[in-house]
Amino acid sequence: MDSLQNLLKTADDTTQVNLLRTLGIKSRFIDKEQAVAYGLQSLEKSKEIGFKVGEAKALYSLGLTHGMTDSYANSLEYLNKCLVVANQNKDYSMVCDVYNSMGIVYKRIGDYPSSQESYLKSLKVIDSFNLQINAASVYINLGVLHDLMDEREEAIASYQKALEIYDGPDPEAMKNDVEVNLAIMSYTDGDYQTALDKFLKIVPYWRQEGNNIKLYDLYSNIGHCYLQLEQWNNAEEYLFKALDLANQLSLEQGKAFVYHNLASLMLNQSKLKEAIGYSKQNLDVLQGMEGTFERKREAHQKAYEIYEASGQLKKAIFHLNRAQEYKDSLMNEAKVKEIQNLQVRHEVYVKDREIEANTLELALLNTRVEQNRKRTLYLIVISILLLFSASLLYFRYLAKKRSNAILSEKNRLISEQRDTIGQMNRQLEKRMLRAQMNPHFIFNSLGSIQHLISTNDKKGALTYLSKFSKLLRQVLESSVNISLVLSEEIELLKIYVELEALRFDHSFSYQFEIDENLDIDAHEVPMLLVQPYIENAIIHGLMPKEGNKELKVSFTDKGDNIECVIEDNGVGLTQTEARKSNRISRGMSITERRIQALKQHSAQQLVKIENLSDKNRSGTRVTILIPKE
Repeated sequence: MDSLQNLLKTADDTTQVNLLRTLGIKSRFIDKEQAVAYGLQSLEKSKEIGFKVGEAKALYSLGLTHGMTDSYANSLEYLNKCLVVANQNKDYSMVCDVYNSMGIVYKRIGDYPSSQESYLKSLKVIDSFNLQINAASVYINLGVLHDLMDEREEAIASYQKALEIYDGPDPEAMKNDVEVNLAIMSYTDGDYQTALDKFLKIVPYWRQEGNNIKLYDLYSNIGHCYLQLEQWNNAEEYLFKALDLANQLSLEQGKAFVYHNLASLMLNQSKLKEAIGYSKQNLDVLQGMEGTFERKREAHQKAYEIYEASGQLKKAIFHLNRAQEYKDSLMNEAKVKEIQNLQVRHEVYVKDREIEANTLELALLNTRVEQNRKRTLYLIVISILLLFSASLLYFRYLAKKRSNAILSEKNRLISEQRDTIGQMNRQLEKRMLRAQMNPHFIFNSLGSIQHLISTNDKKGALTYLSKFSKLLRQVLESSVNISLVLSEEIELLKIYVELEALRFDHSFSYQFEIDENLDIDAHEVPMLLVQPYIENAIIHGLMPKEGNKELKVSFTDKGDNIECVIEDNGVGLTQTEARKSNRISRGMSITERRIQALKQHSAQQLVKIENLSDKNRSGTRVTILIPKE
């Protein structure tokens, strides 16, 4: 152990995985919790580096560790996981070992049909892949199972088969395994002296090998044989040896078995005080174990006999009643085991189907490889065609970009000539219609520019033209987009309002208010959706009014929507005038269609027009809800 831990300090990757697993195996006979911890570390490291062989071996080792320490549910869980990985790795030798180990676990929990089925599956894998080196141990385990099912002839035949086919490196170990099982058969038949002689003959070999698991089984069986032969001192010696190993290996059922025999031993010698102590220890160990109703019934029956012999009749009656209760519970335990067996058999059936699927996958592997090769070839051809098409589109885009640059330069030169203003009006009208702006505004703006030039107001003409061109440039640059970032939309609206104010000699004032909680760079809105409403407010609300004229535009965050409010203190609109205005305005009719399209994103009323005209004030307020999504 010390040498392995020293090597672990400098090991990495697969070496580290193997060392951790080996430490777990060596720790089984010392500390179960430490053994499990090493096994889990080996498993996690295998997954981390993608070492599938190490992963399978770690799962198998954990399954054996739990099985050797009576944690049968955990043992089956890890063995089933190992079975999946072993099949994926096509490691059929390990598949054989897993089925063999599952047969042992099922045998220990009393599910003999499932145990036999697992052994037969192991033999089937052995025959399919010619893995004879694993067959002998399976036949031994199958012989043990036949013995437990009172099929003596089949058991002896299985043991003989194991000896015949074994060609491994340690024939003596195999022979001893067979002798142990034959001794158990004699033991079961009540021939305790024959069984004892065989057990004692085998002890030196496993003591030399240092296999404490097998030594525990031998010591407990030898102690029980001496107990039946009424050789009290020898029985006590070997039972204490078995108890010491059971404590080392955390074998709870093993400890209970030894305590029960020690209680019987002391009762037979009329050492009632010691018998009571061992009986209590037996009951304490069994108390923390699920199931085992038969063991508990036997423990209470023994306690009853001890207390009756000691004259403690009240306690004797208590344990007699408890023994009867556990006897009644055996029927329920049998039903529970039957349900568990059905569940386990279903899982085994699923695993068998997985093995069959893997076998079929091997048969179809060449076909799949060929199909994959063809698919790869098709993908390469398609990729080349797509790349060629993309190149053509890219070069067309570059040519179009160069053409657009030349056209932009010509437009700039044309705009400097007075005699080409009419042509520019037509081109701008088409662009603004595409951008969904009112073409009357463009004509009026260009007319205003022409008037300023004619009257030789160069400063006014240049100012107006500069702002107008800035607006058109942003609109044209964004006209290919359906939507626009809110910050850019607000900037367009500001330029538009500023231009209208300049066109109307600053006859009205205006202000824009932006909610500080609204992230204007995070949301997109339909381009120039709000502009027609601002135009209506200026043209139809403010311009007909005498006196102070004010326009207010605000944007506010309203959860799932952005709220835009356009408010003016103009002449106001009656419902009839509002309908008429909306009907004759092309910009508003386009906007109405765009609002209808937005309604699929929200169930709320998106546009609300309010007439603010009363005794104290006049004007109009338009509220627009723009969904963020």
